[in-house]
Amino acid sequence: MQKAFKAFSLKPFIPVTSQFNPDPEFSTVSFPNPEENGSLSESIKVADKNNTALILANDPDADRLQVAEKNKGKWIKFTGNEIAALLSDFVWENHEKINTDKNPNNFIMLASTVSSKYLSVMAKKEGFMFEDTLTGFKWMGNVASQREKQGKTFLFAYEVEIGFLVGNLNYDKDGIRTACIFTELANRLYDEGKTCHERLNELYKKYGYFEMENSYFFYNDKKNLDDLFTEILNNGKYHEKMFNYKITRVRDVKRGYDSIDIDKVCNLPRCDNEMISFSFENGAFATIRPSGTEPKLKYYFECIDFHEKELGKNY
Repeated sequence: MQKAFKAFSLKPFIPVTSQFNPDPEFSTVSFPNPEENGSLSESIKVADKNNTALILANDPDADRLQVAEKNKGKWIKFTGNEIAALLSDFVWENHEKINTDKNPNNFIMLASTVSSKYLSVMAKKEGFMFEDTLTGFKWMGNVASQREKQGKTFLFAYEVEIGFLVGNLNYDKDGIRTACIFTELANRLYDEGKTCHERLNELYKKYGYFEMENSYFFYNDKKNLDDLFTEILNNGKYHEKMFNYKITRVRDVKRGYDSIDIDKVCNLPRCDNEMISFSFENGAFATIRPSGTEPKLKYYFECIDFHEKELGKNY
């Protein structure tokens, strides 16, 4: 990271000395994932001591990036979707300044299908291409490479689990490069007298408010998981409602089904694990899938509001 900051001509960052050297026991955190609660406690101590308002934290193999900013005296971690909103705006703004190609449809951004719909809405408004992919950067990297071979310019891809790819230097998520680019983004905002939270609020006013709840449940018996999906599948007939909420689209990746396609065929590659997504008449989205590595059922629920409201309020 120090070498990367030099390469980007950035001022040196303030290191968290208690976590600076390799520690195979990860003794300063309960779990070595910067998304987890309490993972930034050491960083917050250093930031407060040095009166700085921005924290950048990588996971142990440095391919993911967590960002936190002090807002009105309180440290707030950005979600992966919020970091992506800020980065996509920064990337798009810079692209318009440096590219001679003024046709927005020649540029593309990507997101995993369980991530926010923010990028798809932004794409419709700005005119660039957007695609969603299966979870994992092997899928996003392949799509990015394929579209560039077809003459498109790839700009940005992300997954909600704080994985980001800016530009085509390589086709995998990179927490080091993203940290430098986010620092450039933050420096520009601070020079303008804005915070990252204030810019995010501006973006939500422009494109709509997006609020996602994503988490997981552990299960001890796989039969419970199988029973759940049996109920959801409803013998292949799929439910038209969930409680009182009307379903307008069902996409079942494992079975290659998409209810809105003319041929009812899903455009995503089939996968062995369950992954079912629902779109609702009120504009909400929901995806559920089991983890591929742990006994977890993961869920991603998102609501969108296109009316102006104050960021941070319940809506």
